[in-house]
Amino acid sequence: MKKILFGFLGIFLVIGIVAGTGYALFSSKVSMTGVVLGTATPSLEIGTDKFTPEVTWYTTLPVDGQPLFKLFLPGEMDWGEFWLRNSSTANGVPLDFNLEGRITSAGGDWGLLKDAIKMRICLYNDTPGNHCDTDKTTGWMTLADWNTAARSLPGPLLQGAPVHYAINLYIDPSFGNAIANKAITGLNFEITGTQVP
Repeated sequence: MKKILFGFLGIFLVIGIVAGTGYALFSSKVSMTGVVLGTATPSLEIGTDKFTPEVTWYTTLPVDGQPLFKLFLPGEMDWGEFWLRNSSTANGVPLDFNLEGRITSAGGDWGLLKDAIKMRICLYNDTPGNHCDTDKTTGWMTLADWNTAARSLPGPLLQGAPVHYAINLYIDPSFGNAIANKAITGLNFEITGTQVP
């Protein structure tokens, strides 16, 4: 019985070896050389036509202490405008931005005025008095709120497309003489464009 069992094992071993090596596969190779892999170049620009007749584009808007808004009275609102442009390069693939804005620093009488002044950013339209598209706005928030965290701006900002924005500022009428003759100086507002997924 052992001889028969070893005989069958031997036959299966020989068949396995022959079957495993008894045929060949044809193959062929190709290769790529000199491949360059690159990334897109995100570029967000801010523009204004306040100082020149045409929109001038910057990565940092040089306000340099020039007053952009009138002196405020409680219960009054003022507005300004700016442009944002997505001038990113992405070789045919859209690189659109979601936008966020935040006050990163401020001085002067910040402590007294940060809760008194409210601000909103809207898409610009022809509404007299504030030029704000109220369907496409951040909503009113205090300057302190804008400083606490980045806030979403109306968007997205499509690649290659400049968009006109309005900024509205307002002092609640409940604030009295405690904020008279005060000023915020050196206010820095930063806008970040993040790729739309």
